Amino acid sequence: MEQILVIYGGKSVEHDISIITGLQAMRAIKNDYQILPIYVDDTGEFWTGDNLEDLNIYSDFHALVKNKKQVWFNFGQGSIIIKGAFKNKKIVPTCALVCMHGTNGEDGAISAILHMSEICYTCPDMASSAICMDKATAKIVLKEQDLPVTDFVCQSDVDLKVVTKKLTYPIIVKPARCGSSIGIQKCDNLNQLKFAVEVAKNYDSKLIFEHFIEKRREFNCACIAFNNNFTLSKVCEVKSKSFYSFDEKYLKDKPTSTFKVDKTLASTIKSLTKKAVKALECEGVVRVDFLMDENAKIYINEINTIPGSLAFYLFGNMREICCELIEGAKQRKTQSLITKHESQALNIFAEANMNNYTKK
Repeated sequence: MEQILVIYGGKSVEHDISIITGLQAMRAIKNDYQILPIYVDDTGEFWTGDNLEDLNIYSDFHALVKNKKQVWFNFGQGSIIIKGAFKNKKIVPTCALVCMHGTNGEDGAISAILHMSEICYTCPDMASSAICMDKATAKIVLKEQDLPVTDFVCQSDVDLKVVTKKLTYPIIVKPARCGSSIGIQKCDNLNQLKFAVEVAKNYDSKLIFEHFIEKRREFNCACIAFNNNFTLSKVCEVKSKSFYSFDEKYLKDKPTSTFKVDKTLASTIKSLTKKAVKALECEGVVRVDFLMDENAKIYINEINTIPGSLAFYLFGNMREICCELIEGAKQRKTQSLITKHESQALNIFAEANMNNYTKK
């Protein structure tokens, strides 16, 4: 049976949501693959153990995990090393199913580690991930491709005079490289704006400001993309009183969304989802979030390269999503680029150094 790494957790404000996604994925595919769970703790260290599928251990992981062992990545070897007390164990996995949200996951860090380890993986590569994680950079790319985005201001050194000159109230403030609606606030005046900036700065030094569309509708659509093949999900309309908050996404008991979306509108959103995924060169499962104003103009709001629960609720079946991701990652085509170049640079450099040495 093929061995699959399921990587989740992470040094991120989305750490807990990532644990939930990881556990959901493991439970979904436990009969299809041999699973090796790899948990990334809140310091950024990688671990495996005997009872990682038990949700209760994560309240105090290092005290409650059984047979805890540290995991290292074997760069260039297509393998990982599980550190033992007396002997290390080498594992050559088939694939890594990545369930790490936010920092060190969706920003491309884990993609880079897996790429350098030569282990195939289910999320976008490091470049695509990094661009999508930065809301401002992603909007710039989308706008360049003539895809609709709202007006925005992005700043590291915040100058609210510039913000309020370009944007009208209400204004929404977001950490530029954070997800799950964490650190986001809607502002109706300057005092609220100043406070929101101070809150958002706790999560990122770079902030993005946008005009908040009061009379709007919100939609989600996901896409699984590999090797220029695209599987699009249903379109979901999000029902929220203000913006779609962290609590509404993950802590509400009752559903706050509907799949009863007009066919023409759904078709437009699906088309824009595919175009956005292609423009940002994403692979794996990607969720695209949309806004529609009172004039029925649609805007691409955000791109999520490792969405919560892998967006299975938009497709309908977690097992099928995970299996499709794994099989797609295994078949992922990587261009065979030249990585070596015959050069006399070292010889010339050595000769020049030797000449300088003898002159002295």
